[in-house]
Amino acid sequence: MAIDDPNVIDGMALNKENNALVLLLTDHLSWDGENALSEFDHLNLLQDKINAYISYLESGQYEETYSTEQIAFAIIEIHFKYTITENCEKFLNEVQNQIGQFGIKIEAVITDS
Repeated sequence: MAIDDPNVIDGMALNKENNALVLLLTDHLSWDGENALSEFDHLNLLQDKINAYISYLESGQYEETYSTEQIAFAIIEIHFKYTITENCEKFLNEVQNQIGQFGIKIEAVITDS
């Protein structure tokens, strides 16, 4: 479960306070090239994973788990192990601008070790 496996939802929960479905996406890769990935390749992995999450939400697959819940909106909560680059921040803002109208939010959490 991680950014490099787009076929797996890393985690899922329901926030009952605001009826939000929260999908966890974990990114353990550094942005400085240490992991042999360029920034471009890292962004492509992130895009592929986010697209998979959006497809999961649009298809309603979460209803198998939360069939009796009234879901108001969804949050894709991305946990980054390392500080993100300026380009990544721009990318996430652009994604948010495009998917916000569909009731999906992007939230980034950076743990920087």
